[in-house]
Amino acid sequence: MNINFEIQKIRAARRRAGAARQKGVSEEPMNPLGFIGFGEAAFHMASGLREAGFEPIFAYDVMAEDPLMGPKIKERLKAAEVTGAGSLEELIRASRYIFCAASAKVAVRIAEEAAPHLTAEHVYVDLNSGSPRMKKEIARIVEAAGARFADGAVMESVPPYRHKVPILASGTGAAALQSAFAPYGMNITVVEGEPGSSSAVKMVRSIFMKGFTALLLETLAAAHRSGIEQEIMDSIGRSLTSRPFEEYVNLLLTRTAIHAERRVAEMGEVLETLADLELDGTMAQATRQKLQSLVDKDLKAKFGGEPPAHYKDVIREMTEN
Repeated sequence: MNINFEIQKIRAARRRAGAARQKGVSEEPMNPLGFIGFGEAAFHMASGLREAGFEPIFAYDVMAEDPLMGPKIKERLKAAEVTGAGSLEELIRASRYIFCAASAKVAVRIAEEAAPHLTAEHVYVDLNSGSPRMKKEIARIVEAAGARFADGAVMESVPPYRHKVPILASGTGAAALQSAFAPYGMNITVVEGEPGSSSAVKMVRSIFMKGFTALLLETLAAAHRSGIEQEIMDSIGRSLTSRPFEEYVNLLLTRTAIHAERRVAEMGEVLETLADLELDGTMAQATRQKLQSLVDKDLKAKFGGEPPAHYKDVIREMTEN
């Protein structure tokens, strides 16, 4: 598909919509979508939206002409029926909604490059996994150019959900984003507050989700080397599914508060075990250090040697005292 031809179609549709409004007739203008970056997440979102009837969709990926990555990107564009743009400026000129799905490490620079081409018609959505501070900086850049900004926090892995992946959105463009894409099945929840509010939820959640993955890697490596993989899988599975999650959290944290010193010692033995297996013990070492912080706060004495009533009592002692 030729992007200049698509732009002409969009402009014609907007003119028709404007004329219809003047006559008192309701006609929805075209709201073309442009992806900055067309990796796995963007491809699955775009293909899902196309199947749901959304059009037109454009994409610009700086790696499109790369000898290694280019063929894959072009294959994705064709499969998703997405029109490739030759430059960032061309993409923005063709689009009203812009989804930046590149990488957090280049997200601010991309916003700076996009800013001279943004107008009041644009809604710029940053979907990268970034800190609230980064999202606020991008919002400042985008809004200084006159566009609206939405901080989009993608809360699950995209491929299984495609365009229906749960997304939290905050910022001046969040409501418009939800309104434009909810009819096509996008699962967007507007979070009250400034840009960064939605990404704060994702960043804090990632402490657990990414940390849990790292713990699994370290645990199962030791289980494999010890020849006890299935036993470990069965044991951990029973522990995690035997009771409601909040009840399990309550049990773990309240008892750890008064037994931290013993558990520090146990983690020392765990580290010796990993050393004997000639395996990395990064997560076990970090666990011992975190448990030692409870010992240093003398939570056992503060709670009179008895588990507190609720895990929140432990968190308050750790964060407020």
